[in-house]
Amino acid sequence: MKFKTLLEIDLKKLYNNTKILVDSYNDYKYKFANLKDNAYGMGLEIVNALVKANINYVYVGSLKDALDIRKYNQQINILVNYFIDIEEIYDAINNNISITISSIKYLKKVNELKLKDDLKVQILIDNGSNKLGISSKKELKEIIQIINNNKHLLLEGFYSDLTSIGVEDEYYYHQVNNFYSLINEYLKEDLIVHLNEPLMYHKKLDYINGIRFDLALFGIEENINENIFTNWKIKNIEKKYGDLEFPNIDLKLIFSITSEVMQVGKVKKGELIGRKFIAKEDLDIAIIPIGHKDGITKAIKYVGINGFKRDIIADEIDYIIVSGSNINIFDKVYIVNEERDIYDFLTLLKTNRYYLMSVLNRNLTKIYTNDEYNKGDLL
Repeated sequence: MKFKTLLEIDLKKLYNNTKILVDSYNDYKYKFANLKDNAYGMGLEIVNALVKANINYVYVGSLKDALDIRKYNQQINILVNYFIDIEEIYDAINNNISITISSIKYLKKVNELKLKDDLKVQILIDNGSNKLGISSKKELKEIIQIINNNKHLLLEGFYSDLTSIGVEDEYYYHQVNNFYSLINEYLKEDLIVHLNEPLMYHKKLDYINGIRFDLALFGIEENINENIFTNWKIKNIEKKYGDLEFPNIDLKLIFSITSEVMQVGKVKKGELIGRKFIAKEDLDIAIIPIGHKDGITKAIKYVGINGFKRDIIADEIDYIIVSGSNINIFDKVYIVNEERDIYDFLTLLKTNRYYLMSVLNRNLTKIYTNDEYNKGDLL
């Protein structure tokens, strides 16, 4: 027998979330969708739902992801963040894909190609947290000179990747100031200058014309704990830098994870269940085909079956075991949905939203609902 464990993605909710974000931040000319890591597991085929909601640029990690997007959309602008092998530069040119320059050494190799066609490039600036990117004015000046001296290298813009939203600490302000101090003498009206989601919490910077949305598109915003200590830190930040702008938007979780009961049984008090759990009383149990390989462990505490919470008492690489009576084979199991707060997962798993999405759904069968939001004209 085959039991269904599904990642169900609602393209109407994706479209609505994207439209809300695009409209709420319409003072940015360029609205990027960050689709790294196969769109955080949602699949690159969602690109047209984003474009319909007026996303005008897509940001990916690898050239492979960029070329996969071209299978679904030939027009959308694409920027690749990771290094592209020199021999693959022509694939970027032929598919109208922009590449990232993050070091002088890499640019010199590109410059040696003696290009006959135009290659669009954007320069990645280290935000001051010692990640990838250009970190000195001297190196940036040399990079600009090389680009200007090559008629087939087209400088499209500058960007950085902020690592703090600047709500509970000052790193956001240090990072945007570092970014500006490096690029300010090269700013021109025709260049794209973009930063990522921390911009959502702050007043617009005059020289920034692009904002990159990532997990907010899928209904998962930064999780800011509401407590006295956090509120005290927020007040201190606002006292020093001015009022923050918390987005007043209603985003919906676009996906759900469901499974089916594949086996039920009874165990007696004192018997072993799974590897470690010893039954303290006679129990009815159910086995569900989802486990560690899918990012699901007993750390999430429970799932929903037949309208009740069922405690997870054991877990393995490919299944979990729950306790509860009146459960039958093929009963539907709700693991993630709008009713179960995704932020509850973040708290229980003691992780952040990016790591959660990197492990939560890798091996599940994806299905898309409301597919009219991904192709053809909307009604």
